[in-house]
Order: sequence, then C-alpha cells, then structure tokens
Amino acid sequence: MRKIVKNIKKYFKEYCNSTSIHGFRYFAEERTYFENFLLIFRLWWLIVFIISLGVCVLSIYMVYRKWDDSPVIVSFANTGTPIYKIPFPAITICPETKSARNKFNFTDLLLKKINDKNLTDSESVQFDYMSLICDEYLNESSTFTVSEQFYDFVDEVKPMFNVSNCIYRGKKLTCDKIFKPIFTEEGVCYTFNMLDRSEIFKENVVHYRDYQQFLRYSTNWSIEHGYAEEAGLLPYPRRALLAGAKNGFTFELMVFEEDLDYVCKADALQGYKVLVHLPTTFPTPSQEYFRVPLDQKVIAAIQPSMITTSESVRAYNQERRRCYFQTERNLQYFRIYNTVNCDIECLANYTLDWCGCVNFFMPRDNTTDICGGASLECTKEAERYMQTKNLKRKINNRNKSKRKSKSLEDCDCLPLCTDLVYDAETSQTDWDWKQWYTALGFEKLIPKTHHSSLTIYFKADDFITSERNEFYGPTDFLANFGGLVGLFTGVSVLSVLEILYFASVRLLCNKRLYGKWTGVNE
Repeated sequence: MRKIVKNIKKYFKEYCNSTSIHGFRYFAEERTYFENFLLIFRLWWLIVFIISLGVCVLSIYMVYRKWDDSPVIVSFANTGTPIYKIPFPAITICPETKSARNKFNFTDLLLKKINDKNLTDSESVQFDYMSLICDEYLNESSTFTVSEQFYDFVDEVKPMFNVSNCIYRGKKLTCDKIFKPIFTEEGVCYTFNMLDRSEIFKENVVHYRDYQQFLRYSTNWSIEHGYAEEAGLLPYPRRALLAGAKNGFTFELMVFEEDLDYVCKADALQGYKVLVHLPTTFPTPSQEYFRVPLDQKVIAAIQPSMITTSESVRAYNQERRRCYFQTERNLQYFRIYNTVNCDIECLANYTLDWCGCVNFFMPRDNTTDICGGASLECTKEAERYMQTKNLKRKINNRNKSKRKSKSLEDCDCLPLCTDLVYDAETSQTDWDWKQWYTALGFEKLIPKTHHSSLTIYFKADDFITSERNEFYGPTDFLANFGGLVGLFTGVSVLSVLEILYFASVRLLCNKRLYGKWTGVNE
C-alpha cells in the first residue's frame, strides 16, 4: 500500500512539472527546508487553486441558471422592415347606434318598463334581445337562452350602414363590397380587409348568413412568412405599400339623426368605435379602440409593431421560449392561432362550462345554446373567474400538471412567436360638412343627418422590428464556459487532453519503458 502511495506521489510530481495548467508546478517544486517544513508555500498555492476553482464553478453555475431561466432574448433588428412586407390593417367599425328608430325604439320600451307599463309578448322578447347588446338597466329577464331568431331580429332592426367615398391609395372603391357585417360584442359591426370566415374559423363553427364572408382568400400571405414573391401589388389581404395620408384609406360615415339612441349605452356617446387589427384576429371592441365622433374628421397614423423569432429558438419548448409558432397550438374553433383568438375561445369554454351557454358573439357549434338576459350575470362571473385564475397562474407560475379539470383548464394563450400589432395615433377636428353640402347643393340632407370622416395611413415607409434570439447558443455557451475556466484555472481543451494522456497512455508507456510509473530519476 505504501508503495502505491509513493508511486502516486512521484507520478503526480511528474505531472505537475509537465502540465500546462497554471500554478500546478509549484505543488511539486522543491523549496527550502523552512518552507517545506511549514508547508506555507504549497498550502498557499493549494488555497489559491481551491478558491479559483470554486469561483469558476460558481460563475459557470450562474451562467447556466441565467440561460436556463430565460434562454431567449428580445433585441431590435439590425435593419428596418419596409411596410410593403406587412398587410394593411383590418378596420372594424362599430356604430354606437344599434337600431333604426322606425324599426325598434329601445328608449320607449325602457321607459315603459320603468313606468310599470305592460309590454306585449313581442315587445318583451325584442327588449330582451336588445338588452344583450345595450347596457343593463332593468335586468328582469327570465330567459336563460335565446333562439337563432335573435340574429334575425338584430339584423332586421340594425340601422343602415351609410359609408361612402371609400378611397384606397387614391383609387375609389365600392364601399358595399369591401365592408362586410360581423357580429361582435357591440352587436353588428362592419369590417374591412379581414380574412374570410372560412379561413379564420373551423367548419364546426356556426355562422349567420353571409356575415364576414369576403370570398377572397389569403393564398399568398401568412403571418410567419409574409407575402409570397408571386403575391404582386394587389394580394389579399391588401398589403401596405407606401406611407403618407394620400396612400392611406379614407371614407365617410353618415347616420340619421332620428336613429340616435342615447340610452342604449350608458355613456350616451354617439358616433363609432373603430378597431385596427391583424386580418387574422377576431375583433374585440371592448379591449382596444378609438372613437370617431359625429361631425368630426379623424386621422389615424399607424405605427406597426412586429416581433419575429429566429429558427434557432424553435428548438426550445414553448414554456421556455414563451411563445407559439403558428402550427404548434390547435384551437377548437379557430383555424388560426393568436392570443386574441385563443382568449375568445377560452372565454367561450369557461362560459359554456359555467352557464351551459355562450354569448351571442362567441364561436360555437350547432349544439351550443346562446345565453339570454337571465344568464348575463353568470357570463360576467365566468369571465371574472377566468381572468382571476389565469392571472394567479402567471403570478404563482403554477405547473400545468396541477390542472384539475379539462373544462376549466388554464387558457395558456401565449403570444405568437411572429406577431404584428398596429398602434394608432389619432387627431381630430370639427368638420363643417354642412357648408360643404350647401356648396354642392345638398341642403335637404343637412337637418336630418350627421357625418364623420376617417383617414388611416402609415406614418413611415419602414419600421424597426423586434426579434427573439437565443440568449446563449452552443457557441456562446462554450465561449463563456471556456473563458471562465481559462480565467480562473488556466485550463483549456489541451489541458484536459493532457490529463487523459497522463492517466492512460503515458502511464502504460512508463511501465513498459522503465518498469515503473515514472520515468524521472529519483
């Protein structure tokens, strides 16, 4: 045993005298009797080596933890992105006026109920229908679900959508052909440049008549890959080409004064809610919009905000990169995944689970009931519960495996890895359109109507995108690891190979040449 220990000491001394690792030669160096007796010299270098090794291991661990916690970093692209690579935004317009007064007068029926006057059966049903769109005043409905006739009624009494003088990039378009009706939480709205319903929704979703039916398809565009080379200048959805107001989209809106209803909505504001959104996104007027008041000219300058993701990030799972690629998440009702569509579907599932029905604007199949007035409080409670639960999950960072119910599972609506939003900066001014109409000889239209105008355009020809990239790629991690090890211990790849050489080939060759572990003379 002593002989083995003696051989190991000699061989370690030979290694220390030959190795390229910093400081190791001092472990085997012969010093004065005083230094050797007190072991100060060797002990000093041993302490220094252990400290350096410990700091090195700690630094490597910190780098690994930082990479493990957030392997993706978001940075700005090196060059600007031209706007012709993205679509012109979809524009959804929701009139504040929900019904033509000569067809349905919500205010009159509400006053009757307040004054305890009896409504006919037909009036009661119609009031319950419109109460699903207007703000709640007297929620005395006993109807938990409504039939498909709700859509027929709303479609029948909706005011005429008077849009005119639609000019896109200096070319006049037929307004009736480019704006299509769509059901949202605001009732009947009208949308431009949105994808056809067959591209957004799956086949199991029920639609009403020809609503959101453009009969044009996005064969040459996707959010991840943009427009194809063969798309040309006139694809669908329409692409943004040039900046400036004259290259934007301008149109005028008109409403009859007799149709204005200041009671349906509690804020009593008249005019229009306008949303600018991605053509693949279902519009949600309650989330984000700007107003176009009556007798005003409004200008909206669009600044796109886009984020892309490098292919190297795709190797990480969704939880670590915190986003989904387009084909990674399958939805029940939507063909196209994005955060808004996912949130709407999740809310529909929560509402169905809690109330046994869904709101009229939510996606559904033909076996799902539509919630009536008596279910409104239930639908609001379901939405509050969903928002609270998902917020708690984000704060507490709960694991997916802790889900208890499939019907009430976490929404998990991560953002798209490649996504685009449109930020609108608006300005407005009074529009003395009466003088204009008088000059054109249309005096008869003046007392009975209100007019508004909206112009939407891009601020600049280019914009800066953000990009998700690897925080540490294999090369970066290797460089950091090697740099830290080299800085604190002086170890390199050659040093590791040197250790392997001394532990194998050199030891065997010494035994064969010298008959002992070391070839150094004693």
